[in-house]
Amino acid sequence: MNIRKGTCGIVVLNYNSHDLTVALVNTIKEFEDVDEICVVDNASNDNFNNDFNHRKIHYIKNKMNLGYNSGNNVGLRYLINRKGCEFVFIANPDVIFQKETIKEIKSTFMKNPKIALISTKRYGADNSKIHQFFEFPNLRTSIRNCFFLTRLGKEKTIIEDQNYQIDYAKNGIRYVDAVPGAFFGLRSEFLIKNNYLYEGIFLYGEELFTGRDALNLGYKAAIINSSSYIHNHKRSKFSNSKVFWFDRVSLRKYYKRYNLLSVGQLALLDISIVLGTVEYNIAQKLWKLIKK
Repeated sequence: MNIRKGTCGIVVLNYNSHDLTVALVNTIKEFEDVDEICVVDNASNDNFNNDFNHRKIHYIKNKMNLGYNSGNNVGLRYLINRKGCEFVFIANPDVIFQKETIKEIKSTFMKNPKIALISTKRYGADNSKIHQFFEFPNLRTSIRNCFFLTRLGKEKTIIEDQNYQIDYAKNGIRYVDAVPGAFFGLRSEFLIKNNYLYEGIFLYGEELFTGRDALNLGYKAAIINSSSYIHNHKRSKFSNSKVFWFDRVSLRKYYKRYNLLSVGQLALLDISIVLGTVEYNIAQKLWKLIKK
């Protein structure tokens, strides 16, 4: 494997988002700091025949959908093993960023060799304020977050605090535990040492695993405020109950994989997940009645 210093590649993982994927790829193929693009279709119903003819773009159609990290790993391995990219990015089809964003992240990587994960400040749909980073959880906060009523009212405060921390970060860099998964850059050196992204979960919560793996290998994760991106994903007050459940299951796997809780603590978390799911379903139904 011959890593080409300073080269950048981007994985765009598609799942039934044809138009968004094509629009994003057609934009970023013109960025001077983007050397390679790998579009991975994760066994969706989309057809990309003749959509990608640019020299920078390589298209892969997965035969099976084995999850978010698994699908991204297909593209990451291509960019690193076949194209020798020193820095690689993951970009969901519903993100919007400028060429300066890639340039700023690349520059930060080159100046800070111990940073393995970098993202930028981000905004939601209609430029709304949203979460900027993830902190490694503890049992107390995890149990609290299992229940809608104990989460109620805290989210807005957390969002305001995180945005303030990013805006006023020392030297423009806020070191964090984990960066959001919609758009971020990775140092290929870290991925090679880590045998790429953890594939033990299908979806939700993968950011915590990547952040923990980077920390365990002596790397850092960071958010920079010199650039930004938009995650143009509309959020409702309630996701569906399956999303809520799988998110908590991923959290349990996180604790178990890194041996962070005792057997008794895991049992307490399991009880909270079950009870929290029941409460969530009730709150979701009540919300729908109120909105009628």
